[in-house]
Amino acid sequence: MTYANCASLVRIIFGPPFALILYLTIKFPGKYPALEEHWPFLTSLIAFLVLTLTDALDGRLANKYGETRFGAFLDPFADKVFLWSYSTVFVFTVAWNAILPLVLLFVLDVWSTVDRVKWYSLREKEIRANKGGKRKTFFHSLAVSLFLATPVFWPVSIKSEVVFWDTYTAPAGWIFLWFALGYSFGSCWTKFEEGGR
Repeated sequence: MTYANCASLVRIIFGPPFALILYLTIKFPGKYPALEEHWPFLTSLIAFLVLTLTDALDGRLANKYGETRFGAFLDPFADKVFLWSYSTVFVFTVAWNAILPLVLLFVLDVWSTVDRVKWYSLREKEIRANKGGKRKTFFHSLAVSLFLATPVFWPVSIKSEVVFWDTYTAPAGWIFLWFALGYSFGSCWTKFEEGGR
């Protein structure tokens, strides 16, 4: 196990539980007072940003200590598990208006992951990320960051979908989801063209 792979695993190990804490805090306000006291929305935003930095860290570690075939598979998979943990929280709480771009993005992510598994099983094929996939991850992370920032700056927004979408950050996050969708489509198209060769 390389250092880069460990950085990727951090997102898989900590992303879903942190997202679950966020879900419980939003969906059941007052039911878990200790959780709300010790894990406010600002903490969720900071935890998300720190975990997002592990994506840049694993790339630097892979460049410094050498890339592995498993790492090239694990890194995008870790990104998807991490980002979808948080995206799901918002869809099932206050950001259901973002369901169309998120469903389309999810379908493309599943297709991309299945394609990557296929390439991984072919030992002679090189696995590498394309620029569209990296940009998709950036914009998806940016969108989730803005959704997380909304209750930090407008705490009442978490209690009402109308108030949530009446802020500056949530609509900006929705726009960035469409950017992520565009880059995801471009990334999948590139993979499709490469697969035909």
